[in-house]
Amino acid sequence: MSDVTLYSSIASGFGLGLVTAISPCPLATNVAATVWLARHATSRRRAVVGALAYTTGRVLAYGMIAGVLVLGALGAPALSAGLQKWLPPVIGPLLVLTAMILLDLLPLPWAGGGKSQATAERLVRLGVLGEVALGGLFALTFCPVSAALFFGSLLPQALAGPAVAPPVVAFGIGTAIPVAVFALGVVFSAGFAAKFGAGISRWQPRIKLGTGVALLGLGLYLIGRDTLGLWQA
Repeated sequence: MSDVTLYSSIASGFGLGLVTAISPCPLATNVAATVWLARHATSRRRAVVGALAYTTGRVLAYGMIAGVLVLGALGAPALSAGLQKWLPPVIGPLLVLTAMILLDLLPLPWAGGGKSQATAERLVRLGVLGEVALGGLFALTFCPVSAALFFGSLLPQALAGPAVAPPVVAFGIGTAIPVAVFALGVVFSAGFAAKFGAGISRWQPRIKLGTGVALLGLGLYLIGRDTLGLWQA
């Protein structure tokens, strides 16, 4: 049963990462990252290395955040015990709030900060390490939707699950997949890259709607089960 739960949390983390990547604000920065990665790829092999480095940067950034939070909890036994007690009842409400943001039922008053093109250009020129840093930079600059999905949905589920690291790593990979595919497409086939970009733009509202509805349903179920105690697991 624990293996099933772990695989489910990994799949959930990966899916949330994909949704984060194609949400409007992160999508704009991801397209910019794609342009910078493709512009400095001198060969197909170099394009693959750049895409992997960017993905690694995103995974490390999200993993670092999760690691700091988890180590802080583990370092304080009382806090760790408290998390196990009060976290399950609040996961449902957090998922409902995240769903409301995705469904544009709860507009947020702030917007994601813009990325400095000059900074990104300088990082990419540094080579592989710069591309890793670029992935980390874009990951750590949260937009409202990406912050809601990461802090409001992924982390509570990961902390309450059998293991924290796997779903967080899956989330980081999911956020980088569209960038990696698009960057490789630019190098290997401009036509494919154009179709891929158009497909993301066309399907993004539907995927966002579907994810919002799914999170809303799951959140309401968990509210009934864990928050209100209407039925047992």
